[in-house]
Amino acid sequence: MAPNLPFSLSPHVCVLSSPDLQELLDNASLPPLPRILQSFVPLAQGMLLLYPLVTAPLMFNTRTTTLTSVPHASFALRFSDLTEVESAVHEDEEQRAGRMLDWIGSRVAAQSARWVEMVESSFTRPDDPWRNRTPWWDEVKRCIQGDNVPNRVEGWNHPVSVICAVSTFAANPLQALQDMHSRPLDFPPWVDNTHLRYSLIVHPSNSPLSDSIAESLVNAVKKQFGLHTYLLSVSLPPVPPLRPIASPVPRLPPLSTMELSPVPTSDIPAGISSMLPGPTTPSNKPATLTPNAPGTPSLTVQPGTPSQHPQSPVPLRGNTLALSDNDIQQFSRFVREFVVMSVLPWMEKCVMEWNESYSSSRRLPSRLFSSTRRLFGTGYSSAPVSSPGTPTPGHGNNPSLSSVSSRFSSSHAPNSSVSSMASITSLSSLSTAAASIGSVTQQRRLAEFATILGDYKLAITVWESLRKDSKGGSDILPLLVSPSPALSLHASNSINALHAIAAELPAWAQLRALVYGVRWEIGVDPREFIGKILEGDRWLVQASGAAEEPPTALLLGHAAFLSAKKGARRRSALWYLQAADRLEKAGIKPLALYFFRQAHELYKAPAIRWDELSPSFWDSEGQDASDWRGFGAVLPGIEHELGRLLYTTGDTVNAVRYFLGLLRASDVPKSVLPSGLGLTSNNSSLDDNFSPTDRVYLEDFRVALKHFRTNESTEWDAVKDSLQLPITFCRAKESRLRLPGDAVVGEPHSWKILEEEWEQFWRPRGRERLEQGGKAAVNEPFWYDLVMRNPLNVDVSLCRLSLVVKEADAAGVVSASDFVTVEILDDITLGVNETRTIPISVKCSKPASLVVTHATYEFLSLLPITESIAIRGKRLHDTPQQRQNKMYAPDVLTTIEVEDAGLRLQAHFVDDRHLILMHGESKQMDVTLLNTGSKAIGELWLLTGLYDEVWLDKNEACSSSAAGAPVDVFRSINSLAPRTPLRISLDAELAPNSMLQLSLIMHAAHVSEHDLSLLLVFRESNGQAFRSARLTRHYEVRQVLQLSTSYEPSRSTRDAYLVNIDIENVATTGDIRISQITTMSPSWFCAPVTQYSHEKIPPRQLSRIAFTAQPLPQREQAEESRRFLRGQLRKVLQGTPVPPINPPAVDLQCSHILQVNRFSQDSEPLSLNDTVTHHFIHASKRMFATRATAAAHPHIPSRDHPHIFPLYEPNSVDIVFFWDIPSQGRSGHLLVSGLALGAKHAFLRELIEEAENAKVKRSMYAETERERVEVLGAVRNSEWNAEMDPLIISVQDGLKVEHDFKQGPCAVPVAFAMRNQSLTHTIRYTLRLSNAQTTQSGFLLLAPQYIGRLTHKGELQPSETAVVMAKISARNAGCYALDSWTAGTDVLELSKDGQLQRRIVRQRYEQVPQAGDYSSVTVVDMSKA
Repeated sequence: MAPNLPFSLSPHVCVLSSPDLQELLDNASLPPLPRILQSFVPLAQGMLLLYPLVTAPLMFNTRTTTLTSVPHASFALRFSDLTEVESAVHEDEEQRAGRMLDWIGSRVAAQSARWVEMVESSFTRPDDPWRNRTPWWDEVKRCIQGDNVPNRVEGWNHPVSVICAVSTFAANPLQALQDMHSRPLDFPPWVDNTHLRYSLIVHPSNSPLSDSIAESLVNAVKKQFGLHTYLLSVSLPPVPPLRPIASPVPRLPPLSTMELSPVPTSDIPAGISSMLPGPTTPSNKPATLTPNAPGTPSLTVQPGTPSQHPQSPVPLRGNTLALSDNDIQQFSRFVREFVVMSVLPWMEKCVMEWNESYSSSRRLPSRLFSSTRRLFGTGYSSAPVSSPGTPTPGHGNNPSLSSVSSRFSSSHAPNSSVSSMASITSLSSLSTAAASIGSVTQQRRLAEFATILGDYKLAITVWESLRKDSKGGSDILPLLVSPSPALSLHASNSINALHAIAAELPAWAQLRALVYGVRWEIGVDPREFIGKILEGDRWLVQASGAAEEPPTALLLGHAAFLSAKKGARRRSALWYLQAADRLEKAGIKPLALYFFRQAHELYKAPAIRWDELSPSFWDSEGQDASDWRGFGAVLPGIEHELGRLLYTTGDTVNAVRYFLGLLRASDVPKSVLPSGLGLTSNNSSLDDNFSPTDRVYLEDFRVALKHFRTNESTEWDAVKDSLQLPITFCRAKESRLRLPGDAVVGEPHSWKILEEEWEQFWRPRGRERLEQGGKAAVNEPFWYDLVMRNPLNVDVSLCRLSLVVKEADAAGVVSASDFVTVEILDDITLGVNETRTIPISVKCSKPASLVVTHATYEFLSLLPITESIAIRGKRLHDTPQQRQNKMYAPDVLTTIEVEDAGLRLQAHFVDDRHLILMHGESKQMDVTLLNTGSKAIGELWLLTGLYDEVWLDKNEACSSSAAGAPVDVFRSINSLAPRTPLRISLDAELAPNSMLQLSLIMHAAHVSEHDLSLLLVFRESNGQAFRSARLTRHYEVRQVLQLSTSYEPSRSTRDAYLVNIDIENVATTGDIRISQITTMSPSWFCAPVTQYSHEKIPPRQLSRIAFTAQPLPQREQAEESRRFLRGQLRKVLQGTPVPPINPPAVDLQCSHILQVNRFSQDSEPLSLNDTVTHHFIHASKRMFATRATAAAHPHIPSRDHPHIFPLYEPNSVDIVFFWDIPSQGRSGHLLVSGLALGAKHAFLRELIEEAENAKVKRSMYAETERERVEVLGAVRNSEWNAEMDPLIISVQDGLKVEHDFKQGPCAVPVAFAMRNQSLTHTIRYTLRLSNAQTTQSGFLLLAPQYIGRLTHKGELQPSETAVVMAKISARNAGCYALDSWTAGTDVLELSKDGQLQRRIVRQRYEQVPQAGDYSSVTVVDMSKA
């Protein structure tokens, strides 16, 4: 497929018209001859001429250097006025390039508003003409295509031919032609003078010369100037028909007229000029004509305004041509013959001759000589001079730009006499830079001519040669070579050559980059250009560089347009942003607004296609697929720019909407905020810090809204209800309703739990119900504590803050103002990210059910806002539809019941300051109760929270243990049953307006922040319903001690276990004194290892205390607890109801490990049977056991736990630590549970086997069977069913024996202490000794050689100890390891076989020395001593 070359790469033909010909065309109302000829190109096969009925089928073929015919579907030419080109070429190239860029920018700025309106209005049409192109880019292409002034970088605009045109109205046409042929071309030296001279004689029908004389004139001209001569006979009737033509290509006006008319109306396309305001400005000449250039978009032609030329017999109209059908045929025939008979053969001849010179120069000897000349120079020029009559290809008039001295030599023929200060200035300033990116040499002209003629094989070879020599060509190769990744390198090379000129590109380099981008976009196939191989949109971005001119911004904009077409949305949005930023700086606001909107839409689009994700993805992420807000790191910057531009252009309402949308809390980290546009405000960048961003947004919103509200009141009234903040200040979940006498009301679910506990407690005692609590009274104020948080990083002010309070069955968002009074607050300022609780009082004058639905306020005292304070309902999962789709329960509103003040009670703490307690501290608090109702209170109960340990002080005498007794007995009900409500004894009825003082003691049992929730239930008398009052106090518990315990079997035969306690003071407030440590256990008696004298632990210090444990002789209560558990669990495993009976009570033996005499030497230890201490210890133990049981047995209902599991496990040991801080006057105690001593023997094994072997009814539900298996597994793994080897073996370690080995080997005695750690079973042991060659200690110790009896057997009763003696034969002195033994254990129990009892083995174990046990005996040789 042949390349689609841009129109700007077609042959350039200059026309020199005589004055008589110009006068002839003016009288005929025709434009100059170059513009007439331009309307007849490009020539195409079966070309349709201007008149629809006239067609001229034609075939264009050119020849390559190998004489291969190349067909051309069309062939374009560019006709220009020679005098205009000569005048323009002498202008400084930098100045002209700057004017060119400014001229393109001014044209775009003048039409951008209409363009944007036109594109946006046709966007929704199915036949959108701007789907694949944009009018502003079309305008840039037309302006670049219209440039016809030669430059020193390339030769496309250098004239290929010069037509000397005269008319037969001249006094002497032959002399006129001779003058024009002898006229030197006023071009700078660097313009290639190789061109074809052509003679044209226009012979009108009213000419004074006859046709025969005209023919004779033509023959004379051919003899004198050559065969390239043509006689054009035209009629030029006085009233010819008007023929519509295409819109003209705009061209840069001359420097003298630039200021008068930077954007000539005649140069505006008709399809766009019809949209411009006002009539078209008349012109003194007909409209400029345009060639139907390949790739130029076709625009609709509209007639213009008639010209007022005094000599025009026919009114002129824009984009029309006044020619008859015969004249059209004559002009068409001339253009066709000029191309086919003259231009193409001449160019082919030039290519043949230049190719011979090029081929010879590429041979090795020629290349060596050319390198010598390039390195050492030459003193003469051997290039031939072109003759005007016989144009011979040659480049003597266009020397290489690398040699400055040869530019002004005598070899320049007629151009040597032409001088220009402008051209010399341009030459001196740009010669080096131009040479670095290319120059017009014979080799380059060969490549250009071969490209025009279609000899692409030769053209590509020459262009590649030029590229390798760094003389250009990289910009043309992408148009000729098949698409490949190498083309991107060619494009980058051409752009990099421009950027290498200077850090800041000059205007002519920016223009060159723009020309490259236009050519690539036109000449490369669109599908390949934006494909994955080429990615031509990146070429345009490289061509735009960092310049901030409007044309380069449009390069970026078109690159973004192409990227959006192929789906690269993020890249397209980025380039749209950059283009919009540059256009805004250039003052082209309509187009900048359009680009900002395009970038905004692209950044709001999701990064991936949502339909490609599974629907379950959104459920797992907890998000909605439609809840996509776009790229949050960039969108605020874009929206701010849109708002500022809209405000400056007068669109205030939309500017306010954009500014309002910016006031939102960002979910993007500060490291990526704000947008990267580098926006500034007051000459300070907003990219340095994120915090000023919200301040700028808020200030712009305030200014715009104030202007809008003040100056556009009518429109403000219409849109004020639709303006809503994208952020919320109210936090409904944290806001609470507060009644008189209440502090901060606790969590609603905690009060619900307490009310359910009361109902469960009172149900067996009576039928009186508990009426709903938390009700307000008539004419009594209550408060809604509204929690507000400022999500912005700037202070905001709110005024007229109030609530919408209405009846529960009322509709709308209007308060019931006739009987409800709501407070209105003014001047509320919220700081940066500040959270504040604002109480708003409400008073109701009659009994009603009220709901609080909304909060109302005025934002910045300008924008009225109504914000909902409803809490979204919970997620529903009841039905399959609810589980498959997100469905929520109705929103939850804050409700309050207002009733008559009959029976009411207010409670508050006497000291309600912030309370900070230490872990385990006991704090006394006073509560005041006030009867604010009109009736007396005769019965009063107190309920505390589930995990609150509270004692109601009744001033009762506290019992204590016997004086001087070392051991106390702590009697426990041994039940997990929760605490019951406490009845407050009243000496008499609490009359109205009477007060009652209560004293409470609270124990801080858990480290954290808590709310002490107290529910007071009361009534007037028996048989009446109960009412309730709530009391809450927030407190914080801090850790003061870090406690840890560990135990190991005792090596002493007197004690069973050695227990270590590590006590660390983690507080930093001061020394902590451990005043007493007491142990409690149903089966163990504990005693300190030694008497401890230290009593204070400094901050961050650790203290260790050790004590021993011995089994108690009486353990009948432990067996009762086991039997109770077994019987209740059998019910559970059999699936029968559990009878509601409580476990048997248990007596715990208390041993005082540590006691500090705080007052005197004779002071007694603190008794655990003290009423308050007993209550708190039982509550702490019950809380610990309840949580552990619920975690271990989740499938057994928690209501059955108190009737199944005893509170104390028989082998457990609990430790109570009493502490105090003398410097602060604080004291308390801590309970450490979870320590179990002694061996267990799978007490529930038979029960589990019975359940596993039982024949149960099969269920059709797999969940039931699975739950039964999990219940059985939980019982098997519970602490009640644990088992271990009860035999503990201790070897006498460290024995040292002295012996004289001269008398023979030494028999060393070794003692093995055997202890039965079981409290319930007898064991039978077997100790086997073996003589091994090695030990587990390796080479550190010698292997023992046991002698005598090697197998020892025996029985041990529960907790019994026995010593087995053995001997080791030591033949040498050394350390002998005491290992190489194996012990077997049989756990025995009695089994009933009928009337007889026999012992059977319950479990069997076997053990060896533990790894790392290096017990040894040392034998010393006395003979060597």
